[in-house]
Amino acid sequence: MIINVIICVFAARVTPMVQPLHAPCLYSLDDLRQLGRRHHVHYSLIGPQHEDNPCVMRGYINEQQTRLGMTLVSSEVHTLHGYQAQSFTAPSLTMIVLLEGQAQLDGTTSTTLTPGQGVTLLSQDGPGQSARHHAHHHLRGLNLSIADIDDLADEQLADLLRASLRQRRVYTQRWSVPADLQPALQALAGERSHGCLQRLLHEGLALQLLAHGLNAIDADERHAPSLNPRDRSLLERVRDYLHQEPGAEHSLHQLAQLACMSPSSLRQKFQQAYGVSVMAYLRQRRMELARQYLGQGWRVQDVAHYVGYRHASNFATAYRQHFGVAPRESI
Repeated sequence: MIINVIICVFAARVTPMVQPLHAPCLYSLDDLRQLGRRHHVHYSLIGPQHEDNPCVMRGYINEQQTRLGMTLVSSEVHTLHGYQAQSFTAPSLTMIVLLEGQAQLDGTTSTTLTPGQGVTLLSQDGPGQSARHHAHHHLRGLNLSIADIDDLADEQLADLLRASLRQRRVYTQRWSVPADLQPALQALAGERSHGCLQRLLHEGLALQLLAHGLNAIDADERHAPSLNPRDRSLLERVRDYLHQEPGAEHSLHQLAQLACMSPSSLRQKFQQAYGVSVMAYLRQRRMELARQYLGQGWRVQDVAHYVGYRHASNFATAYRQHFGVAPRESI
């Protein structure tokens, strides 16, 4: 993720087009699309495609499963062709650390990372993420993810994550990687061997990453005003209404009346509860539903009207901005 925001979680499982011993691997567009079909990720190129199966990146992507039930991926890649990766589901927990390069993660919120920064993402049935990577960029970093909290071997850690998700169903927090930890992470990202001792070292660093990432969430929550049960119930009413009626004409004023609060209070409290603005949540729901019906063979114009767009051209623009592809490419 980010380093190849979507790729890093899974790319070690796809067979690259070339894989000599200790030499950089080459990953083609077909490699990525094969990966995407298995893991609900859509890959598309940025800019013109002059070959049927261009090589998209060159480098190293290594994946390790820890005994606690986490996935740790280290990546060092050079992009040869600009591309976008859009995931349609999000792991329960993702932590991303960027060591070299610059990248942007887009989901319910947009987060830009520079070297030495990390981001923690918590998601409970939340939307997936997307990332755009331009050609000729060198990216290096780490990704730590937990697909399902219930699969964690540490029940105390699982309870901590569940408590955080009860506060906010979708949550993003950026943080700075401690300076004394960065050299070890740099060494891990450049590691090419996979022996027993390396595995122990990697698991130790994964636990340190986890502690720092969760501490960033804890510090943020201590300074954030809490929502009372009544507010949470009213916000859930608004969220459920948007989920059930995405094609209706919604306004912030009308939704505020449903929530029995002012528009400014709804805007602030909805963002606090779900990590995304009211209207951004509505757009996300509309796009997810549109992709579902396009996949079932609906006409673009019919889908546009069903999810609340009067003009198919406006819908097509919104769909391309969200997924990076035209609606017809999803049929």
